[in-house]
Amino acid sequence: MKERTHYIKLNMLVSFGLILVASLALALVVFAIQPASIVETWVCVRESGYLTFFLNWIPIISVILLIYFVFNNVVIACGISGAVVILFSAVNRNMINIRQDPFKPYDLMLGNELLGIARSLDITIFVSLVISVVVFLALLIVCVIFIRNKPMNLMLRCICVAVSIVNLAVVNKTVLSNSAIYDDLYMVGNVYNTTDNFQSKGFLYSFLYTLNTDRIVIPDNYNSDKPEIERRLAEFVPIDFQTPELVKPNVILILAEAFSDILINPELNFDDRTDPMANYKRIADDSITGYIVVPNIGGGTADTEFDIFTGLNTRHFRATAYTYNLVTNPMDALPTYLSRLGYDNIALHPGFGWFYNRNNVYKYLGFSDFLASEYFDTSDTRGMYITEKQTIKKIIDEYDKHMRLAPDIPFFEFCVTIQNHGPYPGKYNAEKNFDTTLNLSEKAQDALANYIVGMIDADRELNNLVTYLNDRPEPVVLVMYGDHLPSFTTEIYNALIPGEPDESFEWISRLYKCPFVIWQNKAASEQ
Repeated sequence: MKERTHYIKLNMLVSFGLILVASLALALVVFAIQPASIVETWVCVRESGYLTFFLNWIPIISVILLIYFVFNNVVIACGISGAVVILFSAVNRNMINIRQDPFKPYDLMLGNELLGIARSLDITIFVSLVISVVVFLALLIVCVIFIRNKPMNLMLRCICVAVSIVNLAVVNKTVLSNSAIYDDLYMVGNVYNTTDNFQSKGFLYSFLYTLNTDRIVIPDNYNSDKPEIERRLAEFVPIDFQTPELVKPNVILILAEAFSDILINPELNFDDRTDPMANYKRIADDSITGYIVVPNIGGGTADTEFDIFTGLNTRHFRATAYTYNLVTNPMDALPTYLSRLGYDNIALHPGFGWFYNRNNVYKYLGFSDFLASEYFDTSDTRGMYITEKQTIKKIIDEYDKHMRLAPDIPFFEFCVTIQNHGPYPGKYNAEKNFDTTLNLSEKAQDALANYIVGMIDADRELNNLVTYLNDRPEPVVLVMYGDHLPSFTTEIYNALIPGEPDESFEWISRLYKCPFVIWQNKAASEQ
């Protein structure tokens, strides 16, 4: 009597058909999961001549084929590939929604931050994710039991595995790491913004391109000769930390979210409206002002912090998720030096302490205390984030507290603001608050109007802080600077900062220049 089988046997031709369908479906899922609208995604795919879709599909089918030949099982091949692709796409979506920065290869090393993001998810989302994983695994097990492939000749399988590996290597070398292909793809948004690139060119392809191209490189003319390094270090005059006559004013350092002066533009008219830079311009007239060149545009706040505190340059460490990831032990930095000068110091940030690993990094940089979101009223938000008003009030409260408890000890207070973080379309539901002759789309004008609302809040609170400090009897120096330009589209920047591209420093740095202002109160100016 013939043995009865309880499973379906698939031949190679049917398996190839299933692999083709599954790989195309997964490529569509990658685009569907992205936070970008379906319309914008479709425009990018169509305008690229469907090359964008192909570039996200080719690594999927290549990996599925490799796994299929290794296990001779189409269910396992499609199941494993699908699970990884969908999981990574979901992580990318949540990281963009939470921190406006996509999921990149080196984020895989950030266990604590990924756990922090997971803990910050709404409980219903977390439960849905767990249920989805359980259901997926159950279906995969059932399919493995009841769907099998007909045996394949071992020699043929080995040849196919070898060919698949070579194919993956060739595709990776010639296509997935090709800068010319990546740069030429049609995109919506700002070409310098990582999130816009990932959204327009597809998460999976962008993830793999970043994996291939982000490297720590040796700078031009780098000299590793130890005697030469020691000779140059000897040229610096060491600070005498014990000098009694050294003037030690209290210092407040503020990294202002997306703070820029691009609104001081002859093409933007605020007549009969609120000038979003009125107080800043008045304060700047009585201050030292200038520009810093920051590492990123539209995000990467911690990289700017790293550059300011250490004097090192983030651009030399592009193969790490962010430069704070390199700070794993105590190191010399601005807070460290001020501590040696006798300063008591504190860091404030109305965001999660685990974000960018600030809980640990600030200690390594020399801060004695760090007040994160749990020290703020998290219900007092505007545009999704804790308000500028509450943040500046916290600066004042901590300063006042120190002056009451330890007035003879100089105080260094650092704060990162957060309210005016992008994205800006619809952020504050802003009505039109400027006039312009620039030919800007409706969406661009909406983004600009919402950004202006946040800048008005920041400008008002800057004035409140300066007013408070100016009445203090002890000397205080206030330093404020922007972390990066706002996450605008190229359309807005081309309109506000026009010009012909060239190799000049001004053109290359135009989207990375943020203003700083160094102001002193009346007591400090007398000294």
